[in-house]
Amino acid sequence: MLNTSQYDLNEIIEKIKDKSPFELKDNERSRTWSLRVIISKLYYSLDYKNEPQATRQKVTQLLLYHGQFSKEEIDKTFQASAKETTEYSMEFLRQHPEVAQAEALNSKEFPEEVEGEEERIKEIKYIFPRYC
Repeated sequence: MLNTSQYDLNEIIEKIKDKSPFELKDNERSRTWSLRVIISKLYYSLDYKNEPQATRQKVTQLLLYHGQFSKEEIDKTFQASAKETTEYSMEFLRQHPEVAQAEALNSKEFPEEVEGEEERIKEIKYIFPRYC
C-alpha cells in the first residue's frame, strides 16, 4: 500500500534506486495513482526547469531499471501531464537555435517593430501535482 507521507515516498524512492520491489495495491487505479506520485517526486527532484525532456528520460530509465512499471505506463503518465508552452527551457533553446534567436529579437527594446506575429513553436513540459 502506498501512502503519501514524506517518509513513505522517500522510502519508495530509495527502493527504486536500490531496485527493490515495493508493495502496491492490486487495482489499476491505485497503481496509476502511485506511479503518478512517484514520477512527480522524481521529476521535481531533478533539473526539470532547465531540462524537461532529459529529466523525463532520467526518470523513465530509473523506473525501467527498477522494473516494477512498464514503459507504456510511464509514458502514459507523462503524456497525461504534458503541456505545450512558449516559456522555453534552456534545453529547448539549445536544440532550437532559431527559436533562441527569435526570442532575442522579440525581447529587444522595440518588440513591436518585429514583422508580424507568426505562430511560435511550442515546447512540451510536464506539470505534475506536488506531493510531499
